[in-house]
Amino acid sequence: MSEEDPSLDSRAEPSALHPLSAQDVTVRFGPVVALDGFSVNVPSGTVGLLGPNGAGKSTFIKASLGLITLSNGTISVGGLDSQTQCLMIRDDVGYMPEHDCLIPSMNAVELVSYFAMMSGMSSKDAIQRGHEVLDFVGLGEERYRLIKSYSTGMKQKVKLAQAIVHDPALLFLDEPTSGMDPQGREEMLDLVRMIGASDKTVIVSSHILQEVERVCDHIVIISNGKLVREGETKSLVAGEEGVQSLTIRGDADKLMRYAGALGETCEVLERRDEGGRQISFMIRGCMDGREVFRLASLNGVQVRNYRPERLDLEEVFLRSFEGGEKDGD
Repeated sequence: MSEEDPSLDSRAEPSALHPLSAQDVTVRFGPVVALDGFSVNVPSGTVGLLGPNGAGKSTFIKASLGLITLSNGTISVGGLDSQTQCLMIRDDVGYMPEHDCLIPSMNAVELVSYFAMMSGMSSKDAIQRGHEVLDFVGLGEERYRLIKSYSTGMKQKVKLAQAIVHDPALLFLDEPTSGMDPQGREEMLDLVRMIGASDKTVIVSSHILQEVERVCDHIVIISNGKLVREGETKSLVAGEEGVQSLTIRGDADKLMRYAGALGETCEVLERRDEGGRQISFMIRGCMDGREVFRLASLNGVQVRNYRPERLDLEEVFLRSFEGGEKDGD
């Protein structure tokens, strides 16, 4: 990946394709710097916001909503300034917080309708809309039970319902599957997919990287209040161009001979011995594969896998912090 890659240019000019944009944002809490010259242009679609605990993810969300005063820089949400036009921003933004924000003495219909009225709907429209979004998130007759009797998964669905009841263009979801069982996680991810496909911008902050990879089109990684990396998910997990993943199996002696011959023919970037009868390599310089298979036949080993490098999001995440990118990114 070259230095000119636009996916890594956090200072690119905002445009209509960037409903959320931060430029040189610094946020301080006394001596603690939560965001440190942070700049990013968030595109439309479903975007994963990743980073270790304390990275600045929640601070960025709250600052975008105008809940935190910036020490420096600007945040634009739909063309509006987060510091001076925060009330207008909140009219068109939904927020599903990580922590419990529900009123336990209400039922789901009452609570979601209440949030709808707070956004400016009439009582009649708010109740109708409340029922619609509760149907959407999959709460049937349970909507009439008091929230204090709900399971964690049901509470998560109510939190999502209140976040979308006013049909916002931009939606922040902070750990949307937190505390849910496997079936509940699948249902929540399906809901996120459907919302993201409805021409909205959905920003998902989560520690579960496999889930983010499944539902997000774009990834933003933060560490120590700075942008570490960002880009389209499919590009980030594609791996480095020209690098191949190779797995061979065979007797130990034959594997060693093959590995030696391979190192004389291709550039071996990585080697992992797996149980004595299998070795995996990351190699460069053997694009057509003919020499890989010729050497396998010559040394009596079996090629089990040979394909372009593909990473999972966890590997992308780890490389972003460990400086493990082969191109120096």
